[in-house]
Amino acid sequence: MNINLEKLINYVNNFSKLNILVIGDLMLDVFIYGTVDRISPEAPVPVVEINKEVMMPGGAANVAANLKTLGVNPILAGIIGDDNNGKILKELLNDIGIHESFILNDGRITSTKTRIIAHSQQVVRIDKEEKHNIKKKDIDKLLNYIDEIENRIDAIIISDYGKGMITKYLIEQLVTKYNSKIITVDPKIENFYYYKNVTSLTPNNKEASMATNIKIKDTDSLIKCGKNILEKLNSKSLVITRGEEGMTVFTPNSITHIPAVAKEVYDVTGAGDTVISVFTSALAVGADYVEAAIIANAAAGIVVGKVGTATTTKEELLENLPTLIKYTMEK
Repeated sequence: MNINLEKLINYVNNFSKLNILVIGDLMLDVFIYGTVDRISPEAPVPVVEINKEVMMPGGAANVAANLKTLGVNPILAGIIGDDNNGKILKELLNDIGIHESFILNDGRITSTKTRIIAHSQQVVRIDKEEKHNIKKKDIDKLLNYIDEIENRIDAIIISDYGKGMITKYLIEQLVTKYNSKIITVDPKIENFYYYKNVTSLTPNNKEASMATNIKIKDTDSLIKCGKNILEKLNSKSLVITRGEEGMTVFTPNSITHIPAVAKEVYDVTGAGDTVISVFTSALAVGADYVEAAIIANAAAGIVVGKVGTATTTKEELLENLPTLIKYTMEK
């Protein structure tokens, strides 16, 4: 694989020029860390003694957090409930410098994922949420907001976690009204075939397999699956993320395999958010699909080596890029 490191570094350095709109399901991620020394006498379950509690932006909010640490100016659109967790999420976003946003409140609670972790192992995850589609009148309010800032937007990321923010009507309006923009999608299986005519999608192996009913078990099935999605959705490109196998980039004229670069994997939470953040940013500064995926793959290799809903900074990515690219070329 022929990789021009100087070009990739230049792309990353230009991230700070970007304004990227993130539309999606906003969440609060809660991590409760503790230790287990005994089993409950009430039921055959571990008793976790809590040592630490950490709260982070999750879902589409984590995509925006990734963009911010990369030097991009994120503009965030989604739903946050009028509750205590909603206040916490807004404060977290403000603390990391995400000030431009279009926040709706349609009466639902703030989506919250609580993970209880003991001895570096996740014991249980507790989800507190309400899932129903956003109303058309609220989508129209969002579209009016986008109209006002359209000239400033360099790209749009649709971060779909299946909680109701992303609907068929919203996707159709975005693709029709802003077809000159880069539009990328981190998809959810429920809405998969609504994402027609976008710039790119970044499903993982499981999502791609479920969408096509083609089980990815080898290179041939992977290629068949990717081509099927490209044809049905008419997207300009497709990136299937494949965990320890890396990622594969599909365009109508090419298929490129990029090996994974993570040497140690501690936590994959939020890795997909990092991939679409970096991939979209790279496209927006002029990288082609393969170059953008190589940079995104390197960034994912950094974040899976961290615990929690992690991000990587622009400085961290630039520092590690030469080593990670060398590793990619050797594999």
